[in-house]
Amino acid sequence: MMKPSSGPTSMSTTSPRILCISLGSIGRRHLRNARALLPRARIAVWRQHRPADGSVPEGADEVATSLQQALDFMPDAVLVSSPASAHVANARPFVQRNLPVFLEKPLAARGQDLGDFPALCRASSGFTMVGYVLRFLPVLQAIRQALHDGLPGQVHTARAEVGQYLPDWRPGSDYRQGVSGQDKLGGGALLELSHEIDYATWLFGWPQSLQCSRARLSPLDIDVEDSAHLLLEYADKRLSLQLDLLQRVAHMALQIVGSKGTLVVDLIRQELRFIDPANPQGRSIEAPKLPDGNGIYLRQFDFFFSKALADYRPMDPRTSGFDSWADVGSAQKVLHLVDLAKQASDTGLRQTVTFAQNP
Repeated sequence: MMKPSSGPTSMSTTSPRILCISLGSIGRRHLRNARALLPRARIAVWRQHRPADGSVPEGADEVATSLQQALDFMPDAVLVSSPASAHVANARPFVQRNLPVFLEKPLAARGQDLGDFPALCRASSGFTMVGYVLRFLPVLQAIRQALHDGLPGQVHTARAEVGQYLPDWRPGSDYRQGVSGQDKLGGGALLELSHEIDYATWLFGWPQSLQCSRARLSPLDIDVEDSAHLLLEYADKRLSLQLDLLQRVAHMALQIVGSKGTLVVDLIRQELRFIDPANPQGRSIEAPKLPDGNGIYLRQFDFFFSKALADYRPMDPRTSGFDSWADVGSAQKVLHLVDLAKQASDTGLRQTVTFAQNP
């Protein structure tokens, strides 16, 4: 388990070249964190258009406006933060050149958009990972350890919930213009909140079948579902996931019901309790807490840079031993579950889960 840190203390003995693709809200966060972790780096941002005044985004050193300019920059690592519909096209040239590539989640807007991209990633000598950042949350690591230790006994059911009102996601931005509310860019509750699908399958494995109901229930001006209820079915347990863009107070919670007791976690407060007959009110299980909302993103990139840059020294000594990141194969499976969930909802039929031989 990774312990919290008061702030970035890593360094690189050289000046690596980092390319940031796209500069939406998550792209700006990644740029800030790359600069914090790599103060001596040369950072370029690849955008479609250079600002009329020729300015460079804060934290960056230069701007590229074409693929050729981005390649000529000769990056040592690439951070892809464009809309999901553009992930594969943006990342492909760099994966083909064996460069380390970080892709924001989800891997793409639809599984059929991937083509041979997963095979290219497997063949590349560059490190590739997908930004399912909740895996870096210490309280989820504590849950995984509790499950490994058998604390709740045989797991029978689990319920994951996540929700926040879409117009509140990015203060100062019009939600109608953002990725999250547009089908063509890979928006909607299932894709935008697929973090929960990722961590559920990371904790419990891949289901045998699934059912789903999704809908646009609110008057929000979007063309995607704002709510999805997903049931993952296993031989010996059931996992229920509620994903929505509606809750006026942000909420992230997980409850795991086992034969010995129940694990209850508030992921926002980073609090974990175990309830059993001896402790009907529950007893707290200690887990390190990250100091603020950005801490988990810093940990994610501390890990990515430790894999991508040969002379990078992590801010946390345990980073180099971390083994729970989301690779392209697992992210492809999550995307397949999302596709199946949409089919299940649209047809009203349970979907059997099967994966290609080399996902």
